[in-house]
Order: sequence, then structure tokens, then C-alpha cells
Amino acid sequence: MTLLLDSVRAWCWLLHKDLLREWRAPRGWSGMLLLAVVLAALIEMQLELPRELKRGLVAGLFWLAAFFAGTLALERSFAAERECGCWSALLLYPVAPGTIFLAKLTANFLALCLVDAVLVAAFTIFSDVPLLTRPAAFAGILLVANLGFASVGTLLGALTSGIQQRGSLLVLLLLPLVSPVILSAAQATRLLLADSPGDWQRWAQLLAVFAVVFVSLGTLVFEFLTED
Repeated sequence: MTLLLDSVRAWCWLLHKDLLREWRAPRGWSGMLLLAVVLAALIEMQLELPRELKRGLVAGLFWLAAFFAGTLALERSFAAERECGCWSALLLYPVAPGTIFLAKLTANFLALCLVDAVLVAAFTIFSDVPLLTRPAAFAGILLVANLGFASVGTLLGALTSGIQQRGSLLVLLLLPLVSPVILSAAQATRLLLADSPGDWQRWAQLLAVFAVVFVSLGTLVFEFLTED
């Protein structure tokens, strides 16, 4: 019980540290959110389709925009600590590597949720497609998709953080691994936006399984990924 409480306290401290760092350096957030809005506007300017046909396309384009904007958040996850030389000191703390992974994962998850909130508003305004017709179901899809995306991104961010030109490398490694998340989330969203929703729950369940697998995997192998 004491070990569990110590892990929870360490998780809270690490999460607070990451969120406070981002709050004090908002330039990364502004660039990330601006990219989300610009992507939504550019995509809509190229869509000259009837509203019914546009619904199916918007579902996929929404998640494609979320991937590119969210990658900026994942790229920053370990960069500041590596560049300032704080990462080695953090690993010397009496904290389990799995706890560090879960704290980083939570911070990245919250960042992706913020990106999605901006994208939902932007796509709803620019494309006139009611993404929030069924808000509870859509929120569930967002949460499990972001959890899977953040878990993979946190693992790869730790793996590539000490490498030069890590931004392009992160994208190259991230895209094939999160393709199941993007495709499943797009399919679930497309079925959810239809006039008579199809079996979107099966795709949401697939997203949940993906998230559980990679969160568990990351907790177990994070220690080996952070070894110099």
C-alpha cells in the first residue's frame, strides 16, 4: 500500500512538473493549436462536396489533422529535458521508470485532448459537419484513440529523444504504428456521423484494446528504452 501511494505521489509530481513547464513556455502550445486550425481551414477549402458526402471525408481528415498536430506535442515531450541536461538527473530519482512513463503519457494525453478540442471546433465551423451530434459516443472515441496515440508516441519519444533530427524520425516511426488508431478512429467516427449509426462500437473496442496493450507494454519496457 505504501509503495502504491509513493508511486501515485511521484506520478502527481512528475505530471505537475511537465504541465508547469508547458504553462511557462506557451510558444509550443500556440504553434500546435495554430497548426490544427490552419489544417482544418485548408482541408475545408479543398472540399466542394454535398454535405452528405462530406461527412465521410471529414471523419478521416479530422484524424489526419489530429495526427500531424499531435505529433508536435509528442515531439516536445522529452526534448526540453534532454536539451537542458535534466533527463539524466530525473532517471537518478528513486522513481520507477514505469511511473515516469505514465506521467509523460498523461501529459501527452492531455495535450492531444486539447488539440482535438480545437480541431472539433474548427472542423464544425469550417465544414458545417456536426461532429458533436452524439457527444458522449464521440468523446469516448476521442479518449481511447488519444490514449493509444499518446502511449505509442511517448514510447517513441523516449526512444528518439537523444537523436539529432528526431522530429522527422519520430514521424517516420510513429505513422506506421499509429495507423491502426487513425484508421479505426476514422471508421468509428464515420459510422457515428451517419444518419443511422452503424456498428461503431466494434471499432471503439479495437481502439480500447490497442490502448491497453501499448500502455501496458510501455510501463514494462520504458526502463530499457531510457538506458544510455
